[in-house]
Amino acid sequence: MRWVVGFAFALAACGDNLAPRGEFEIVGHTDLGLRGMNAAVAIAGDVAYVGSRIDNKPVLIVDIKDPANPHVVGEIGMPEGLPSMSSRELRATTDPPYLFILNLQCSPSLHGCASAGGEVENVRQFDISNPLAPLVVGTHPVAGGPIRSRSPHEFFVWQDPTKHDRVLLLISAPGVPSLEVVEATPTGPNLLLQWDPYDQGGVPRGGENNILHSVSASDDGRTLYLSHQVAGLFVADMSTVIDGAEMKQIDMLTPPAAAVKFGVMGPHSAVPVPSRKLLAMTEEVYPPPFGAGCPWGWVRMVDIANPAAPTLVGEYKLPENDPGCAADGPMITFTSHNLTATAHVALATWYAGGLQAIDITDPTAPFQLAEFRPEPVLSVEHEDPGLGGSKVEMWSYPIIKDGLLYVLDSRNGLYVLSYNGRWGEEIKQRQFLEGNSNLGAFLATK
Repeated sequence: MRWVVGFAFALAACGDNLAPRGEFEIVGHTDLGLRGMNAAVAIAGDVAYVGSRIDNKPVLIVDIKDPANPHVVGEIGMPEGLPSMSSRELRATTDPPYLFILNLQCSPSLHGCASAGGEVENVRQFDISNPLAPLVVGTHPVAGGPIRSRSPHEFFVWQDPTKHDRVLLLISAPGVPSLEVVEATPTGPNLLLQWDPYDQGGVPRGGENNILHSVSASDDGRTLYLSHQVAGLFVADMSTVIDGAEMKQIDMLTPPAAAVKFGVMGPHSAVPVPSRKLLAMTEEVYPPPFGAGCPWGWVRMVDIANPAAPTLVGEYKLPENDPGCAADGPMITFTSHNLTATAHVALATWYAGGLQAIDITDPTAPFQLAEFRPEPVLSVEHEDPGLGGSKVEMWSYPIIKDGLLYVLDSRNGLYVLSYNGRWGEEIKQRQFLEGNSNLGAFLATK
């Protein structure tokens, strides 16, 4: 079955008479066994790996050689799938063939996980020379001490375009210290540097939500973009790490007074826009009792031409994000989450708002190109105990592979989509691109 969702008529925006904007078409879909509560997706070659937002569930291995027929062909069990542990974030590289899984303790109230058991939170590295039978190479624990707690949340993969076997993981670990730089080696992850944006970067303290939520990097790895909820977006320099200096350090380029702040939560994640001094940023706002609720969070555009003074220049909302909106019911959120950007299109997952294709040609006036809100499957094994008020839960960083989009709906499974319309060639011509790594730029150099 194929569905088309989008805009196939001419609309005016900012005084411009635009050609038909665009549309999404379903190429393939797997409901992933109707298990529900699926987490991030990572792709390496013809295989996708899908984690779980709930405990006691394996990582699924999905054959995507035929994009029209993605299907589960295996799983990664123990030590994955422990009680109280979620395989929340996954990333992969093809050369060297590595899979990285971030395992963290999930919430009994928000996710429905067990309150005890499991292991120390960590990032586990696998050898995927045989992609259907990943082998554990090593595990990097991310733990706090008796006084200062910390927990991993997201990570960015950077692969050196000049030294292909060099792979770094940039791990955000809310707590103290909040950032770790870890090198993947043939024998497992190796810690290079811990850095704290409070003590060493001047970020002001205050409030449980004032955390380093995620980190991303420029293609050359020298510049970091720190999405610090509440405190704002900061730009930092990591050149000494990239250059292999004996004294490795991170230097904050944005003073606290110049950090970009917005919304009730602030920056969730920041994705560099290729070939432009621009970031596409999301804000994530949950419904009560977990968050502030309506009008949720949306996408912002930030000019980073001057790292000392990044500037908020535009925003993109859905109708559900109108300040006068009314709550749509319990456990529903229309909030932006993760995105991937080409030079002129931002592709953002939006929970109940589905997948959004946004024209960012003019960052001061982004507008909708297309929208995909899938027809929900009838039922799943585990409905979301915290956010299950909507049967659509678009969640992952979209991945472009060989001109097609791979995107994960936590409830309804993995979708393979084509995009046709304005700026469609930027997607169709891409071999690979994802918002949580520089692998698209890396692969273009090979």
